[in-house]
Parts: sequence; C-alpha cells; structure tokens
Amino acid sequence: MTHYYYYYYYCIMKNKYLIIISLGSWANIGFFYLLHLNEIYTTLIGVFKELTMIPSFLCGIIFPVWLLIKIIFNKKESNK
Repeated sequence: MTHYYYYYYYCIMKNKYLIIISLGSWANIGFFYLLHLNEIYTTLIGVFKELTMIPSFLCGIIFPVWLLIKIIFNKKESNK
C-alpha cells in the first residue's frame, strides 16, 4: 500500500474526536437511564430514546475499538 493510503486512513477521524463521540454516546445512554430511574415518561422522550439508543450503543462500542486499533497501528509503525 502507498504512503498516501496510510496517511488518509489516519486522518479520517482523529483520536480526540473518537473519544468525544464515544463519551457523548455513553452520556446519551446514561441520560435516558436516569430519566427511566426517575420515572419521567413522555412521548417526546420515548421518541428520542428510540431514535438514539441503538446508534449510541453502536458508537459507544465501535469507536473505542477503532481508537484502540489506531493506537496499536501507530505503535506498530513507530517501532519500524
């Protein structure tokens, strides 16, 4: 593979953004969990919960894994 491919791969998403999106996703899940614990049920909250829970779980799981893979590749390349 060319050097440009590796450069483009690492510039797609910076580590800072991966961490921010991961934490934001888990904060969204925590927010709806707190609303559930306090028994706050409205139609609007239910709609937003249904629309955001699955993407939040996926982002909360996939982005930290992606970050770890990027860190491993960076360590691997720096050892060359």
